[in-house]
Amino acid sequence: MYIAQMLGTTVLMTANEADKRRNYVCPGCQTPVTVKKGRLKQAHFAHTSLQKCQALAEGESAVHLLGKLAMVDFFESIGGRVVLEPWLPEIQQRPDLLVTFDNRQVAIEFQCAPISVERVQHRTAGFAKLGLDVVWVLGPTYQQRKLQQATLAKFARIRHDTLQVALWRGKQGIQWREWWAVDGRTHVGREDYSDPIRQLAKIQQQLVRRDRRIRPLQKQLYQQERTVTGIPVCCHISKPLPGGLKTAHWMLATQLIGMLEQEPCHADRLLTMIERAEWFAFGATPTSAVAKLWLTQLLVLW
Repeated sequence: MYIAQMLGTTVLMTANEADKRRNYVCPGCQTPVTVKKGRLKQAHFAHTSLQKCQALAEGESAVHLLGKLAMVDFFESIGGRVVLEPWLPEIQQRPDLLVTFDNRQVAIEFQCAPISVERVQHRTAGFAKLGLDVVWVLGPTYQQRKLQQATLAKFARIRHDTLQVALWRGKQGIQWREWWAVDGRTHVGREDYSDPIRQLAKIQQQLVRRDRRIRPLQKQLYQQERTVTGIPVCCHISKPLPGGLKTAHWMLATQLIGMLEQEPCHADRLLTMIERAEWFAFGATPTSAVAKLWLTQLLVLW
């Protein structure tokens, strides 16, 4: 961590300004910390014992430390007021940065190390209790290879009516990447499209292979004297939809059409079916919000 509390006082001190002869404690757990300085290492504080501290993660890398400091300059350059590593006692959490724009505060979590989706959910919920929005910014370690869908779901937020992930690009600052999906394809853009004929050919291959994923729908349609290959053209989704859905888009669209054929349905009823579909585990955004966004985009296409 970069900020610690002087022992016996309420004064907070940065690692760069800290005197090694003074005693410091963690503002969160109030246990001793040691100043680490050197010509090869970025100045920082580290707990002197292996006691687990919920306020932050130990073993903070130089990339993480330097990235947080660079973000302070970035947010201040665009008019934000920044507090580095503020301790929030009400929720026992410490965001990497707390940025204020006008009257709106945003917690910034700069993520370089692996973290579970449960931990992301817990920390996001904690900030929400204080009325704080949170942006999870992915550092270089996450960008060294293609981001998997499970990773995208863990950190994605809804922004400008699209599902997006924030990436730290160093001198370029924070860049947002939109997450769209087309059946059978990943890493597609908003303007990509899918050929319904190709989708139909893939469905036929799945039938030949007796793919278990489509058997329930196949049985349901057969009882209606229909076939999977004869689904309405509108069920072959040609335009990208927000990512995160494990179920093939055409299958869920077919189920929705089936509901609408039986009787008029309020959007809330359609949304209930979508929420019950199989999704990747979302961390920073409720699955219900992503499902609603997906339905909205589908109805726009229809």
